Amino acid sequence: MTCLKTIKIYRSSTNSGIDIIEVFTDEVTDERNHFRTRVFAPTFGYLEDPATGSGNSAMGYYAIKNGLWKSDTIMIEQNGLKDRYNIVKLQKKLDEKGNYRVLFGGGAITRIDGRYIIHS
Repeated sequence: MTCLKTIKIYRSSTNSGIDIIEVFTDEVTDERNHFRTRVFAPTFGYLEDPATGSGNSAMGYYAIKNGLWKSDTIMIEQNGLKDRYNIVKLQKKLDEKGNYRVLFGGGAITRIDGRYIIHS
């Protein structure tokens, strides 16, 4: 994504009161995965969330409602890197009232590892 497009997403979402924008496609890098998503949340102080359970869970409910979810579990590639994406797994379960519930989990790539030292 170009810098100019990133700035446009940031400005349009913060100026319109939109908290989160999620886009998805079924064009994936690994054929074992079902969707690729990108989640933008500049209102919360960061432009793109590289791996989000809550955003993908909302997309999961959308996929159920619109007949896009064909199996019990779906795997999602997330972030802007085609070769180093994070995986979010969604599973659908029926609750006692017959409504679908979406559960999430997965794995991410560690980019930075360290400790915070707070001096008082």
